[in-house]
Amino acid sequence: MANRFGMEYNTGDDVGFSSPDANVNYPSPSSGGNPRRKATDEQTLIPVTVGMLVNAAQNNKLLLDERETHHIKVVAAVTSVQMGSTSYSYTVEDGTGTIDVKEWLDEGNIEVSRMREEAAVEHQYVRIMGKLEEYDGKPQIVAHTVRKLPNGNELTYHFLEVVYEGEKYKQSQQIVGSPTYAMGNMNFGGNIPIQSSRPIVNDGQGNGGGMVDEIKSFLAGSSDDVGGDMLEFIKRNKNKYNEYEIRQKFEMLATEGIIYSTVDENHFSIII
Repeated sequence: MANRFGMEYNTGDDVGFSSPDANVNYPSPSSGGNPRRKATDEQTLIPVTVGMLVNAAQNNKLLLDERETHHIKVVAAVTSVQMGSTSYSYTVEDGTGTIDVKEWLDEGNIEVSRMREEAAVEHQYVRIMGKLEEYDGKPQIVAHTVRKLPNGNELTYHFLEVVYEGEKYKQSQQIVGSPTYAMGNMNFGGNIPIQSSRPIVNDGQGNGGGMVDEIKSFLAGSSDDVGGDMLEFIKRNKNKYNEYEIRQKFEMLATEGIIYSTVDENHFSIII
């Protein structure tokens, strides 16, 4: 099945889905005199919709649940693009709103330039990672990366991820103790409950050690031109790390320019 942007989906029966930010019952921002506490670490990648960012721009760049928009991910369709010598400017929409995107160019390698050119095409879906800023009184995403979406399944996954992460964060603020176990009996509609995962032994947070160093070592040891396979890393470490956390770490390292994707979305090389 293809939509009006030509994106192919591998789906069975049609599943109704409305904008995730409308479905999540976020708590209202605190209005008392107490200073806001920092809602999330600046390195945490937060999946969001355009509508959530538009609202955050009117709320000191805070989402309605008070998470900060330092490091966000959006999946949206390109409605227009302008390619300049120093930057690319996009206008994108995802059904919840429209926003401008600015991606500054650098002297990257040939593979990165190729992926940038593939993304700079109107009427296709892209994955954007960056931070929320404001330009000329309007919200704008300053993008670290803009990449073409490989298929429509990632679009569906992104919207589900928006809902899941919003609910997980809300639960973590309401329940004292491990939020992972608090997720055990959650249900996001229908008959598919979200089961809690086992605790992470070491999630690699921080500048060194843990999962981040293991990913770097894994990619540095890949002699093949296509780089290391993220799925192989997940397989090797399935008893040590959660798959979702591994994928987030790969995305974080790619956003920071430490690694880059090669032949597809699962293969990466490290920049030495």
